[in-house]
Amino acid sequence: MSIANQKLLHFLKFIVLVASVVVIYFQFKSKVVSLSDLSLLREKLSSVKAILLLLLTFLLMLLNWSLESFKWKYLLNSVEDINFFQSFKGVLSGLAIGFITPNRVGEFAGKIAYLKSENRANGAVMSFVGSSAQLLVTIQAGLIAIAVSKYGSVIDVFVTPITLVMFVVISLVWFKSNLFLKWISKFTWLKKWNKHADKLADVSESKMITVYVISLVRYMVFPLQYFILFKMLDTTIDFSECLSMTATSYFLLAIVPTYAIAEIGARGSMNLLAFSELNAPFAVLSVTFLIWIINLIIPALIGSYQIARFKLQKND
Repeated sequence: MSIANQKLLHFLKFIVLVASVVVIYFQFKSKVVSLSDLSLLREKLSSVKAILLLLLTFLLMLLNWSLESFKWKYLLNSVEDINFFQSFKGVLSGLAIGFITPNRVGEFAGKIAYLKSENRANGAVMSFVGSSAQLLVTIQAGLIAIAVSKYGSVIDVFVTPITLVMFVVISLVWFKSNLFLKWISKFTWLKKWNKHADKLADVSESKMITVYVISLVRYMVFPLQYFILFKMLDTTIDFSECLSMTATSYFLLAIVPTYAIAEIGARGSMNLLAFSELNAPFAVLSVTFLIWIINLIIPALIGSYQIARFKLQKND
């Protein structure tokens, strides 16, 4: 690697690290849990039961990101052979970079950085397949939660059919995307994107289904974490309620643009809305805060460390 590329790499690593620290600082500064709430939360976390449940939530976080790493490795098997550890590093690095971009759209950059330069374009395409599968599951679950929620009779007449139609349409668009992509590749004004569209169109239906199933299993980790933490705080809620409310919350977060600096506030607001039937704002905000720390902050800090140690491939 040339001296110029080395300097550019060091500069980019410095920018990402500084930006990540600044974002995390402002997130804590604008936290949704007040100091008095934190004191009460510390008391709640002092029991052996609470510590064990918190540890279980942490282990589920490891499962969550391990599933995402397995999915990323599986997607790359037609692009480049990497081991699970390399995949895990790429996923966490992507999380750290995504932390400083709107709705974490920059995650793919961290993932593909560990690939050979000639494979990064195709890696970006595979990253899109993986992230779109996760988004599909999130939207599907949210639409189902909305459809089965209790509305007034007039609203219910319109909401349920519309959400079910949307569910079918987005599912068909994703699972049959190869047909759609082959059709749009015929347009000459989209010629420069044809090679990427062709790569997407070449993803087999069996691979799409496998990626979808992994995304679905990973998605189920989130309501389980919420349920465990609500139980830790002695909140009355059954798992079906938690599943529906979590699905609504994640759906709202998926469709509403958020920036990292304001994300914890957005999560708190969305969760207060989604879990409003619990009438337990302290529990909702405390669980939001703990999930944010466990699922995002800790992995993002590890990802930032990986970025600091990152070196480009020799042929870059």
